[in-house]
Amino acid sequence: MKYLSIDEASGRDKVEDFFANVKEQVIPYLIERGVLSGRTENGTTLVADDAALARVMRLGIESFVYGQDGWSFMAVRAPIGAVSAALARRPGVKEHRPDVRPAAMSPDAGIEGGSDQRHTFLISMRQVPDWSVLVQTVHWFHNCDAVMTTALAAALSRELKTLAVAAWDDDFSGSSMIICENGERASPDGPAEEGEDDDAGGFYGFFYERGIHLPECFISAGGESQPTMHVREPGEVARADYFRLAVPAEVESPGPHALEKLAMMAEAIEEEIPDEEAFVRQMRGGIWNRAKALLDARTFC
Repeated sequence: MKYLSIDEASGRDKVEDFFANVKEQVIPYLIERGVLSGRTENGTTLVADDAALARVMRLGIESFVYGQDGWSFMAVRAPIGAVSAALARRPGVKEHRPDVRPAAMSPDAGIEGGSDQRHTFLISMRQVPDWSVLVQTVHWFHNCDAVMTTALAAALSRELKTLAVAAWDDDFSGSSMIICENGERASPDGPAEEGEDDDAGGFYGFFYERGIHLPECFISAGGESQPTMHVREPGEVARADYFRLAVPAEVESPGPHALEKLAMMAEAIEEEIPDEEAFVRQMRGGIWNRAKALLDARTFC
């Protein structure tokens, strides 16, 4: 069996630094979790260059998040047919178009981010049919998006009796996730965010370990054209369904996200939150509580 150094394995595709840096942290995490085989030689961690490494390195969400100012999505461990049917029954769904055709990426694609609705796409990738991913926002974000994806993750994990994860990046406090299992929060102290001094291996490693893949994509909307899902390689998508979601009035963002970020900063200062980790923990707890309130109200999910 041939073994590679972590540097060799993470940079073998000659990718940009961001992707290699993430893999440098993800590969040791996956060795520790037993997903990949490794050994230590002269104090250096090595990873087996086998079929498992080749398969796992095609997973992950880095292609989706790279270069984005903000984003949000939800992933459910269930085939897209079951997830689509369950999602279509939610009261917050105002329009559903199944089996739409993804388009190729386009430099002219644009988005008009309405405050009272979201143009979203539920997709299933050919290489990972056991997971379905609802892409909610790409290259923009409001605080309500974290609440909505978390509420949907909890609702669908409960109905389908499975695992679901809500993930987002608010372009302020880093990338976060809330994991739900059978309708309950599964890991309150799980991986929280990416950053120079944070556990990027745990955050990104979660998606590798669970077998989730989300490619580079974009949602265009506005004007007279139908909302469209653009994907770098449309042929990799097995199925895509369009869902128009109404933003619940109780969580609707009143203004630009820049003002939301300023409010979050002011709140952290006023409450004398000691460090970034404590701030993120409190932020995720608040999002979970608001998502649970939406679940209890039964007006959205």
